[in-house]
Amino acid sequence: MLKDSLIIFRKELKSLFKDRRTIFFLIILPLVLMPGLFVTIGLSISAQEKQATKTVYRVGFVNLPDKEFSNILSNILLYETFEVSDYDVVADSDRTVIVEFSDSDGKLTAKIYYNSVSSKSRYAMQAIRSALNSYEKVLLARNLNKYSLTLEDLNLVNTSSIDMAPEEAQGTDFLAAMLPYMILIYIFAGSMNIGLDATAGEKERGTLSSILVNQVSRTSIATGKVLYVMTAGLINSVSTFVGLVIAFGIVGNIAGDELSMNLSSLTFGKLLGLLIIILTVAGLASAVIVLLGSLARSVKEGGAYVMPFYIGAVILGVATMQMDSSRSIMISLIPILNSIFSMKDIITAQFSMLKFLLMILSNISVMAIVIYFVARLYNSEKILESSE
Repeated sequence: MLKDSLIIFRKELKSLFKDRRTIFFLIILPLVLMPGLFVTIGLSISAQEKQATKTVYRVGFVNLPDKEFSNILSNILLYETFEVSDYDVVADSDRTVIVEFSDSDGKLTAKIYYNSVSSKSRYAMQAIRSALNSYEKVLLARNLNKYSLTLEDLNLVNTSSIDMAPEEAQGTDFLAAMLPYMILIYIFAGSMNIGLDATAGEKERGTLSSILVNQVSRTSIATGKVLYVMTAGLINSVSTFVGLVIAFGIVGNIAGDELSMNLSSLTFGKLLGLLIIILTVAGLASAVIVLLGSLARSVKEGGAYVMPFYIGAVILGVATMQMDSSRSIMISLIPILNSIFSMKDIITAQFSMLKFLLMILSNISVMAIVIYFVARLYNSEKILESSE
């Protein structure tokens, strides 16, 4: 049976690699799109920050208590002052901010008027907040000086944080959040079109009947199609993975220490573990897509069947982006979800062989059940009835 399945698999795969557009969208596009997308975002953010830093702002002071605050602010923000006569000027400008001081019962209050629609105005507001914090320390030091005390005298507790995570796990939080999500999405996206074309598409073109009447068993045909779709999804997700690693490397260099990512943590062992996980998820997604596509009478109808699963994968990916890895063994038995947490475990150096094996066992078991139903469908006449 396996020999016949491989014949069907090779036949489908040959048709796949004959189509240059499919190769482009399956392999080339993720390799180019991911770096292009993230580099564009990184460059855009970097350019906006530089522009905001170099802009000369107009800052209006109302009831400025003393020049100490303006001196502190001048070390943080490039600005020129203006006489405040109308507060509405803030809404009409992207670089105008007003700081209004008032004194009540010996306590100083500062209100910052800014335009939240403008990124420059938000930047100026943050700079003024920072200056106010420094100014508060100056005022506090003055009051303490009256009693022969300093700010250091009030620091009764010295606080410091020490990262005890393994060295290879430090700086991997962004990778752990983004990689599982993007890989999951692209596995479904890469498998969906090809899976529907190999099932519902065959019905629409009328070529499925001729395949079913040849000497190859129908179970082998079903298995071969699942293998074919799984291979396409695997190729697409691996291309996406490589594209993301390239993108994170470039973006990290652009952003400097603010967005540094520990790409050296992706050792050969970790990459092998990730590849195994991707393989099981691609197999499971492919089996589901082939089953739903085989039940549909057209590619359009198949798309409607598969879309809820695709949306579910997107929601699952987003919901788990900021989640820490679960310590519960039961999570390892839930398909797809177990794969996301296993990827996080591998990236953050929290690998557990037991959970990894349970994940593989769970995914393969569910995949085998779905393939069983696909084979039953192909061995019944319903597979042809649904094409009428």
